[in-house]
Amino acid sequence: MYFEPRQLARMLPWLLAFARRCNEADHRHGRVALAMLARPCFELLEGMAADGVDFKVHRAALLVAAIDPRRAHTFLARLEPLSGLGFGIPSKVLDGQDLRALEPTLSHAVRAGFVIDQHSFVEPQGLLAALTHRLRELGVEIFEGSEVGDADLEGSRLVALRTTTGRYRCDQVVLAAGAWLGPLARVFRTRLPIQAGKGYSFEVRPRRMPRHALLLLDPHVGCSPLGDRLRVAGTMEFSGLNGRLDRPRIQSIAQAASRLLDGWTDPDDDSLWCGLRPIAPDGLPIIDRHPTITNVFFAGAYSMLGMTLAAPAAEKLAQFVLTNHRPPELTPFRADRFRCVAAIRPADDRD
Repeated sequence: MYFEPRQLARMLPWLLAFARRCNEADHRHGRVALAMLARPCFELLEGMAADGVDFKVHRAALLVAAIDPRRAHTFLARLEPLSGLGFGIPSKVLDGQDLRALEPTLSHAVRAGFVIDQHSFVEPQGLLAALTHRLRELGVEIFEGSEVGDADLEGSRLVALRTTTGRYRCDQVVLAAGAWLGPLARVFRTRLPIQAGKGYSFEVRPRRMPRHALLLLDPHVGCSPLGDRLRVAGTMEFSGLNGRLDRPRIQSIAQAASRLLDGWTDPDDDSLWCGLRPIAPDGLPIIDRHPTITNVFFAGAYSMLGMTLAAPAAEKLAQFVLTNHRPPELTPFRADRFRCVAAIRPADDRD
């Protein structure tokens, strides 16, 4: 984790709110709330594929590996509440020898871990490209590069958006702008405490491709096998809303991960990438109606779980928009749980 020093003063309110939620009770509540929302993820992704969204779901068990056995035991213990919600959670931690029998690419530095069989992963860029293509086939208009500058209101309803490509009349609006959700919310006269946490990824060509997707706990790095390349992703950098790629961060991830995995080449230059994760102080999404504009909704702050949560969140939010009743799965993700939003008079909704 890295904080750019110039950002600390600006982030101080967010950091204080974050610190207040650094306790086991809030953490457990958040884990259960996220699991409740995420349960239909696999089914929804399969449904999208069946409906003509041409992308691939890679089915591969997730092997969680650690140098320090205490990390593996703590991580597994925190997953235990999910077993009662239908998730397949392992019952015990394996030692390094047993793990290497399952996954020979692990180094002898690995001393403990476990395997989660109920796991899949996707390539985000491919999924979004396929989704865009399918929506256009269905007649949906997509305006790329259109920046929202202002909102026209009539009482408590939004009637039109003013953008760089024109004025668009609106019936219902969902703000789902990722790390830019905070700045966009200000156009709609509210504040959301969202910060951009930058993550990095790159691809390498290992001598032997792992049999599993991997989560390396000590550096907290994820590895996904994609054909003849292994995608490696990690780190959390708070440096504002920017797309600057810091090569030393890439080198740091590669060095840390290579301690736990045997034999790979240097990262491919054409695969170096960074992206911004939208993060609220409690690490939970914000999926809710605007506090004063009745036909504007928020969907975001998925942190590092965008591909896991986006489809289930969209399904539940669509129910909220269409029926005016908040599904119970969305209650933990209300916007007014934060003081800066709760200070604004909430809109009427029957929940």
